[in-house]
Amino acid sequence: MRMKKRRASGDSAEGVSRRRMSVFHMTNKRRDALAGLLFFLPWLIGFFAITAYPLIYSIIISFNQVVITPGKISFEPVGWEYFRQAFAVDTEFPTKLMSSLSSVLMGTPLTVVFALIISLLLNQKFRGRAIYRLIFFLPVIIMSGPVMSELLTETSAMTIDINIFNVAGLLQTVDSFWAQTLLTFLNSFVQILWFSGVQTIIFLAALQKVDRSMYEVASIDGASVWESFWKITLPHLKPIILLNTIYTIVEMGTFASDPTNQKIVEDMQDIGRPFSYSAAESWIYAAGLLVLMVIAFLLLNNWKEVRRARDEKRRQHDEQRARRRGKA
Repeated sequence: MRMKKRRASGDSAEGVSRRRMSVFHMTNKRRDALAGLLFFLPWLIGFFAITAYPLIYSIIISFNQVVITPGKISFEPVGWEYFRQAFAVDTEFPTKLMSSLSSVLMGTPLTVVFALIISLLLNQKFRGRAIYRLIFFLPVIIMSGPVMSELLTETSAMTIDINIFNVAGLLQTVDSFWAQTLLTFLNSFVQILWFSGVQTIIFLAALQKVDRSMYEVASIDGASVWESFWKITLPHLKPIILLNTIYTIVEMGTFASDPTNQKIVEDMQDIGRPFSYSAAESWIYAAGLLVLMVIAFLLLNNWKEVRRARDEKRRQHDEQRARRRGKA
């Protein structure tokens, strides 16, 4: 009996020690998930502590008329009235909304492609590489509202050069779509340069994780640099391209000099308009940006990889079920 008790106590002690070991010795997948949660935790705390309440409050007041009386604030439901006024009554908001969304739609791919090209160049080995990387990231550090407003005015150097050399007149001989795209790029070159710093750093970090031996094998097989880019580099960068696209949409959409953002701030400061109207305008603009992000996600997401991972997970689940049935 004593031997049995000792064995039982020994087995229980071993079970406890194994459970403790399993807690400290996690799998790589679980460890990566925990690391991701720890990196995500500061944003999560900041969101619920600072952003969540104003966000929910703006949704509430956009559907209500705020009545401020001495010692009390009350709400009178108006439904979708302020949303209707933004399109049916206000003559400026729809125009500025379309201008902002079209600017984001045209500027986002240009910014992402520009950041990708610069990151590919900065990833090469040459003297002073760290200095050039710093130069391309400096605009992100020194960017401010007054600086950008001065750079984007009609008297800026970029606009003067375009007018002097009559670039717009030369582009009239080209196809309208490509002419408009190139003219947009030239007019917003400073803005694209200013917005591409973070994306360039993210692309650089992703490029440095690509296994160099894959390029060596491809060169031995006779693949050119262009073929290596399409077959090796670009597939590895697909998730990062999606990330940078979403980031650029949010960054350009929340920029202080954006026409819609300026209109929302002006209406918020206008004593003749209620705060609820500005809240409704903000959510209309947010919905437009969300549509662009959903389109980018549907176009750039690697659905083949998603289906492959789902099929692999289903196969593992079926194998585990078969093992359980075999043991039973």
